[in-house]
Amino acid sequence: MVKPDALTLFNTRPQHQAAHLTRLAEHAGVEVLACPTIEIEPQALPESAATCFKRFDKIVFVSRNAVSVLQQLFQAKGLASPPFGESAQCFAIGQATQQALQAQGWPLASLDIKRFVSEDLLATEALQDLQGQRCLIVKGEGGRPTLKVGLENAGADVEEWLIYRRRPAALCAQAWSKFQSAAHPVVLASSLQAWSNLVAMVTETETDSRETNSKNAQAWLFLQDIIVFSERIESAIREQGWRGRIFVVPQQSDDGVLSALKQISMQS
Repeated sequence: MVKPDALTLFNTRPQHQAAHLTRLAEHAGVEVLACPTIEIEPQALPESAATCFKRFDKIVFVSRNAVSVLQQLFQAKGLASPPFGESAQCFAIGQATQQALQAQGWPLASLDIKRFVSEDLLATEALQDLQGQRCLIVKGEGGRPTLKVGLENAGADVEEWLIYRRRPAALCAQAWSKFQSAAHPVVLASSLQAWSNLVAMVTETETDSRETNSKNAQAWLFLQDIIVFSERIESAIREQGWRGRIFVVPQQSDDGVLSALKQISMQS
């Protein structure tokens, strides 16, 4: 069995999200190499955001970034927090998003669900028969249409605010080099884009190097253990050639990543 302190986690989460996970993992004896593969770039709110926001009955946040960026954007407008209506309810996609909403103290709907995914959320009683209600989806660019379609099918008038976009970050060459020589390297991919960016970054960096071969670098990467945030990501990267072990977090949060690290340690 590999001891926890023999694991080296390549933490690809955006910089502002990585610190808490790094502290948790290091406390458990895991070495952490931070190398964000995604940078978050806030976008402008609609011009009428301050006045129309209070009209929404239900607001769905698709990520922790959606929560933090919306707060930042309203603060930039001189408001302490988003101006929720009296009967507004907030919903989360992802356990980490749920925790971010709780930390903000925003009006959070009480739901009895285990998986904070679009399909399970749409199946809750709170999101049935939405005729005459206005729903807002707060998100970044891209993503699946499942949530919007589901809410519209329930009768809601749905609006989307795309308040941030993700852009690829540069590969951390020093961290990557150290990761390649680790005794037991473990990759973290909290989204399919995070994984895709990592593969592209590794390939591009190694192609520019005269000393190494990009195909060898990618082949090595695809043999390692990886922690992912959903079965959908697992299926996608397996189809694209990942040959190493894939561990899906039991919950989409930093604690879920820690549980996966412990599982890897026990199964090694």
